[in-house]
Amino acid sequence: MADSSAAEQDGDNVIRIMVATDNHLGYGEKDAVRGEDSFTAFEEILELAVAEDVDMILLGGDLFHDAVPSQNAMHKCIELLRRYTFGDKLVSLEIVSDQAQCFYNAVNQSVNYEDPNLNIAIPVFSIHGNHDDPSGFGRLSSLDLLSTSGLINYFGRWTDLTKLEISPILIRKGESQLALYGLSHIHDGRLARLFKDFKVTFERAGPGGSDASTADAAEDDWFHLMVVHQNRADRGPKNYLPEELLPDFLHLVVWGHEHDCRIEPESNAKKGFYVSQPGSSVPTSLSEGEAKKKHVGLLEIYKTKFKLKELPLQSVRPFVYDSIVLPDKAEELGLNEGDASTKVYKFARERVESMIEKAKAQLTGHPKQPELPLIRLRLLYTDESCMFNTIRFSQMFSTRVANAQDVVQFSKLVKRTKGENVQLDKEAMRRALEAENATRVEELVDRYFEEAKTKKPLKLLHSKALAEMTYRLVERRDANAAENIVKFYREKAVEHLMESMPNEESIDDELQNFRERYKHEDLLRMLDARGVKTKNESSVFASKDDANGSTAAAAGRGTRGTRGRGAARGRAAATRAKPQLDASVNNSRSSGRQQTLASSVRGAKNVPPYVISDDSD
Repeated sequence: MADSSAAEQDGDNVIRIMVATDNHLGYGEKDAVRGEDSFTAFEEILELAVAEDVDMILLGGDLFHDAVPSQNAMHKCIELLRRYTFGDKLVSLEIVSDQAQCFYNAVNQSVNYEDPNLNIAIPVFSIHGNHDDPSGFGRLSSLDLLSTSGLINYFGRWTDLTKLEISPILIRKGESQLALYGLSHIHDGRLARLFKDFKVTFERAGPGGSDASTADAAEDDWFHLMVVHQNRADRGPKNYLPEELLPDFLHLVVWGHEHDCRIEPESNAKKGFYVSQPGSSVPTSLSEGEAKKKHVGLLEIYKTKFKLKELPLQSVRPFVYDSIVLPDKAEELGLNEGDASTKVYKFARERVESMIEKAKAQLTGHPKQPELPLIRLRLLYTDESCMFNTIRFSQMFSTRVANAQDVVQFSKLVKRTKGENVQLDKEAMRRALEAENATRVEELVDRYFEEAKTKKPLKLLHSKALAEMTYRLVERRDANAAENIVKFYREKAVEHLMESMPNEESIDDELQNFRERYKHEDLLRMLDARGVKTKNESSVFASKDDANGSTAAAAGRGTRGTRGRGAARGRAAATRAKPQLDASVNNSRSSGRQQTLASSVRGAKNVPPYVISDDSD
């Protein structure tokens, strides 16, 4: 746990670090009202670093908002860094690792305060984020320019995306020793593959490390600090960096990229380290996470103990966010009694007025803090009759808010009902497992659904289609089998419903008719027409009679390892049928009724009663 005794130690042995991430210099710089916000907040961070007499500043990426910042943004950044980080103060940090490896892209391949031509008082260490990553000719980042000019120490940059070898910068001050690891932003999908393939290695400080200069220091005497810039929130298996993938010898991880402020260290129970997420210093979207109070951190390290002091930023523009679900207010506002738009308009106006008053409480008295607040009222609706012109509405507050174009945002709620849960038919499963001729997985699948057909566990796909899907997944290792088969059935179901045009009450009956119409031989023929199967691939049903006594070969498929005239004729017929199939699918997609029917085909799932369909700023 973070130990408060660190601050009580002798200052000569405590490493003091100002921690900040996602400064986004240059965001909205052409906005007459908000153009200076990012620079004002960054200047306050530098002022705090000087006032707190820190040994270094650690930035977690996205120093700039654009990969190629404007001349104005670059000029102001250089001006601020020179004003606050240059001086005659002695830097008490000693680099004991190979600097040529850590700062290979610097002019002298060394930390900037050891350059005899520079007078650095507070060194700045930074990785790059996804907004200021290397790009363009020469694959240079804006941080490369600042590093070449001696203003920052750019570290954690990868050079080989086939493997990652992460080595620490070893820093010593008195009795405290810091191993600083940096991982600049990498596309989350690529990083996930590298971890999956065991292509990411961490060099540990102390005995056993590659640097002989640390051999006299015990491994447990080093404080391991890492700074990363990746998705932290789970946005899919390959769209974030799970904390559990980081090594357990770390003590603290500073997490960049996520903008909501969660700066207080959070313990990872599985790995034993702490994670601090400072968040952005300027809001770049009018979202709920950005409305949280902005902070930076003062990190104090003594040996293997640390304390992180939260420092609230006083110069950040006030921002109040509110979200209202209108269906929950229907009775209170009388939305079911007519003229819903006018009633919601009046409600929104009163709510925005109260939000503006609430924003006044966020004024700190800082001389550079802007007074005009950011206001975002989000209205979630199901009935479009509640909507009104948001631009005209926002103009009423043009002289009282900083975002006069988008004070109110409407987001639609898609109401979905929970479908009936189909339970496993254990008796049918037992009979399928006991069947003498069911020896393969796909045969068990087919047998189970035939045995359980009285309970109707399938409303769209035929049981033989699931068996075919299983065969391709297991035997043929076709990773796209499920997607291709489900996509085929979905498109054909929409096409069938478009032809029959059933009312809502008879949709289930029509889907049952469709299920009987498109059995496995149609599935295989259509997949062949789309070029899904390989040249010599055989189906699990290639030698099995279907319910009508016909074989898969009669549908244009040869047996395993055989290519007869019947198979050739089947392929030729499928080839001729492909243009008509594509045209049919395209026509069904162009219909305005297709989306409604497609939602019926997809079926009800166990989802929340409301799903937000529009959440973009």
